[in-house]
Amino acid sequence: MNTPSSFSFVLGLCLGAVGASAAVSLDGLVAESPFMPKQEANNTAPVATENASVEFRGLISTKEGVLFGLYDRTRNVGAWVREKDKGSDFTVRSYDAAADMVTVDYQGQKYTLPLSTSRIATAAPSAVPVVVKPAQGGAPQQAVAKPADATRLESVAAEVRRRRALRQAGGAATQGQTTGTTTTPAKQ
Repeated sequence: MNTPSSFSFVLGLCLGAVGASAAVSLDGLVAESPFMPKQEANNTAPVATENASVEFRGLISTKEGVLFGLYDRTRNVGAWVREKDKGSDFTVRSYDAAADMVTVDYQGQKYTLPLSTSRIATAAPSAVPVVVKPAQGGAPQQAVAKPADATRLESVAAEVRRRRALRQAGGAATQGQTTGTTTTPAKQ
């Protein structure tokens, strides 16, 4: 019974078995692609050291390599150091670019530090000056809140205004006296 139909039946069974086994291996390829890097079993992210006195403030890529900006808040000392450079108080052991974390040895302790984020806060609103129009067409003046220094300055300004008014009143009186009389030079 070597008929073409029985041959095609056997061939179909073989191809079906090969196809079924290929489907199982495709599931394995989806989970672990040969084109992706192998994932390690303990792929854990580094844990940052809490309440560390050292900060990782930034990094700069230069021709000579990457410089890491580290700062000690207790001593107010900072430095830019290269990885595995032993010429400084700070020694950078490793840098994890994916997590933006650096491992540092400093004064005998090991720190794992995240990259610091900027802290921006809003300032309290200041007193807004109010412009007061003068009654006599002079220059506008600013009214300001009056703390202790402002009241003292206001009293000084009032004294200056008082003396200026006396000077102007006295000057006008002397001008009227000199223009009203004529002086003749003394004969000799």
